Amino acid sequence: MPIMAFTLKNTPEPDKIKALYRSAFPREERLPWWLVRFLTIRPGTEVTAFYDGSVFCGFTLTACWKKSMCILFLAVEDGLRGSGYGSRILDHWKQQDPQRQILLNVELLDPQAENYAQRVQRMAFYKKNGFYDSGYDIDEVGGTFRVLSTVKDPDMDAYVAVFRHMSWGLWKPPVRKVLREQV
Repeated sequence: MPIMAFTLKNTPEPDKIKALYRSAFPREERLPWWLVRFLTIRPGTEVTAFYDGSVFCGFTLTACWKKSMCILFLAVEDGLRGSGYGSRILDHWKQQDPQRQILLNVELLDPQAENYAQRVQRMAFYKKNGFYDSGYDIDEVGGTFRVLSTVKDPDMDAYVAVFRHMSWGLWKPPVRKVLREQV
């Protein structure tokens, strides 16, 4: 049974999205909630809540421009993690436009990081769901992240264009190619 998707404007429980956003992501990696809501004014940028029947499963913040989509945030409710909902959410987006490259950012696999085991699990989850290491890093709110993509050779100019579109041309994220030994 497919999960149901609701935009922030149409979701029956918008407060659950905000609560999950705040609990799932460290403060230093989050945008202020008012800014998240403001960004959704821009066509192609959307907060989407996902439900399995009447059960709130998780949400995404996505930004699309032309043939690229960036999943800026994806979270599944604590008690539902490991039950396949994250994969179902990713499948939902992949089915929307199979020709669209989907990109997202993950924390670097730094063995010195306090949450190293969690980072390894997250990377394995995305690889299992058809994402490839792009070989690019991005400096973003909260640090440096690795860019993953549903295509092996992503169009990084299009990726940057998504951010420029979403921010009304005010932000061009610094993206850099990583040496192969670091990937």
